[in-house]
Order: sequence, then C-alpha cells, then structure tokens
Amino acid sequence: MATRRPSPTALLVLGLICAVAATACYAVSATLTDETRVDAESYELAKSEPIRTEFAYQISDAIAPRTGAPSPIDLNRANEIADKAVNTPAFQQAFAQAWPQIYGQLVRSDAGDVILDPGLVNQALVTAGSPPVPDLQLRVDRPDVPDLRKPLEVMSRLAGALGAIAVLLIGFGIAMTEHRSRALMRVGRWMTTTGIVTIIVFWALPTLALLPLGGWVGVGGIVLATGDWLVVPAAVVTALGITLIVMARATETEVRRRDLSVIPQSIGRTPKHPTIT
Repeated sequence: MATRRPSPTALLVLGLICAVAATACYAVSATLTDETRVDAESYELAKSEPIRTEFAYQISDAIAPRTGAPSPIDLNRANEIADKAVNTPAFQQAFAQAWPQIYGQLVRSDAGDVILDPGLVNQALVTAGSPPVPDLQLRVDRPDVPDLRKPLEVMSRLAGALGAIAVLLIGFGIAMTEHRSRALMRVGRWMTTTGIVTIIVFWALPTLALLPLGGWVGVGGIVLATGDWLVVPAAVVTALGITLIVMARATETEVRRRDLSVIPQSIGRTPKHPTIT
C-alpha cells in the first residue's frame, strides 16, 4: 500500500507555527531572565501602585496596629503617613536595594524572606512627618512571591526544541513544493507579522496601554518594557520578511511571464495559395 506524502503547504504552515511559538518562548524567557535590564526598572517598580499599597499597609499597621483596635483618628493618621512614606525617595531606594533579592526569589527560587533597609525606611517615615518606629521591618515573605524558575526553564527548552523543528519543517516544505516562490512569500508574510507583533507586545503595548493603567497591569507593563531590546531584531525580521515577499513575488511574476511567452499566440491551418493554371 502506497504511503501518502505529506502536503508541502501543511509542513510549511506547521513549521511557521512552531517558529512563532519558539520566538514567543524565547522572547519571554530571555526578557524575564535578563537580570541587568530588570534591575534597571527597580525604581519604576517601587513607584508602582501594587508595591506602594503593599508596603503602605505594613507601615500603617506598624504605626497603629489593627490588632489593638486603634481609633479611627489614629488609623487615618497612620494611613496618611504610610501613603506619604512610600512616595519618598528613601523608600524607593530601600526597595531598589532589596529588589535583587526579590528578583532572586522570582526567577532562581532563592530561599529566605527579604527585609528592606530599616534605616532608609525610618528616613522615609521622618520625611512623611512621623517619628521613627522602633523595630519596624518592611518585608517580602518568601511564600508570597511566585516561583517562576521552572516555567522559565520549560519555556527556554521549548524555544530551542520548537526552533529546531521549525527549521526542519520549513526546509522540507520549501524543498517539496512545486511553487517555491509562493512558499517563500508565505514565509515572508509570517516573518513580517511576527516582527510587527513583537514590536507591539514589547514596546507599543506596555508604553502606550499598560503603563498608563497602573496597578498590577502597570507592573506587567514595566516588566514587558524591559524587553524593548527585542524591538531592533524584530524590526530587522520585519524588513527581511518584506524583502522576501517582494523578491519572491518578482520571481513568481518572471516565471509566469516566461511560461506565457512559450505559448503560441495563434493556432490555425496554414493558408493555401491559389494555383495558377
């Protein structure tokens, strides 16, 4: 029984899907594991609403512990001081200094809680109009921090595996097809789309949409914005895709012109000349 050959178009499309998935896995894992770039955003993270809210609650509870049933006046005063304290440069510096340890908890599964510098925290309180609070510790408890190490490792391995599969499938798809120019045009279109989507996700989306929203959405925008280094490679991929489309289309047009040139313009009987007798 004869085996059926796989469709070149199906191989090509499947390979392109694998290529896009590999690119996405690589982009996310490479962005989140680039510690230098992520650390550079520590002050922006300190200014984000979720971070300020979390530590403001800790400061307020230290000034007027809720377990002691504080009066509404004391509680309001504590909340006011806490809100001012987390907006001071001293608090932002304390968080920025502690961020590498927090980052280690996120992507390396580092053990132990993280405590912000008490001296800088009390400096923030004084700036906010409150005397220092003895034994105040602003902390990030290890159980409260998500562990991204294994998901990032899986994504990194997937990027390599899917990339290798994509190269094989795309190569076979192009080699087996009878319409190579059309196959190259399809590859070019996918390259162009992938490049544009990458620019949108790692530059336009966080800059124009996520950051202005604030909250945890804004935090996500800050982290995504660290992937702005992908914009230049994505722009190159987009340009290469457009070039490939143009060249493949020109080749397709030339092949079609040559095919048409060998077709007789008219077919008919050879006319007979009258015989003179």
